[in-house]
Amino acid sequence: MLTIENLLIQQEHRQILNLPIASLVSGEFIAVLGPNGAGKSSLIKAICGEWPASQGQIYLHGNSLEHWNRELLAKHLGVLPQASQLSFPFKAQEVVAIGSTPLSLSLREINYAVQKWMQATDTWQFADRLYTSLSGGERQRVQLARVLLQLSQAERAPLLLLDEPTSAQDLGQQHQLLNLVKSLCQENGFAVISILHDVNQASRYADKVWLLKQGELVAQGSPLQVLQPETVMKIWGYQPELFFNSQGQQILV
Repeated sequence: MLTIENLLIQQEHRQILNLPIASLVSGEFIAVLGPNGAGKSSLIKAICGEWPASQGQIYLHGNSLEHWNRELLAKHLGVLPQASQLSFPFKAQEVVAIGSTPLSLSLREINYAVQKWMQATDTWQFADRLYTSLSGGERQRVQLARVLLQLSQAERAPLLLLDEPTSAQDLGQQHQLLNLVKSLCQENGFAVISILHDVNQASRYADKVWLLKQGELVAQGSPLQVLQPETVMKIWGYQPELFFNSQGQQILV
């Protein structure tokens, strides 16, 4: 579904990101991990076209992203950034409705979709509140609802890019959000690339891990393959202990 080939991102002759090959398929949840400055956000920006590549290609459903029609691409590629600045006095539900811009929906259909995705992201209860009055976590979930509405008419499996989607959430909301994303992969065929900082969340929810360090993809594979104590020590300089829960999922402490 998504293929990255020989991707090189440079800034003032300094290498930011170098990915010879990486790919994911429909229904797959990829967790991108790595220390600060590893190139995680740069990867998201490169895929969505915000950061032009010095060389290489990114293909979505077999077509280079450069050749996608912008309106069609908006229906198949959604991005949740780390933070979304919005100073206008919009209600939360009006922000979510912005996601309908590239879609062919009637007003009634838009209202239905807004409610559907706000309920899915646990934001419907403050639909009429001003967006600027919401907490950081509430704003983050409102923006996720907007992106999911945007992708709701995708003709082929959509790609969802998440840049630290749990950074402003409390513990319960973190797992609720990640469970929603996982269900979109399993039930709706979404492909997801999500930057995470919690290795145990990656182990629990991700199908694969892409591990970055200094702009290089140093490991990729299942969480069990990649997130071994010796690898964690090498990348983050911390020696964890490894345990397994009753479901056989690994836990690093």
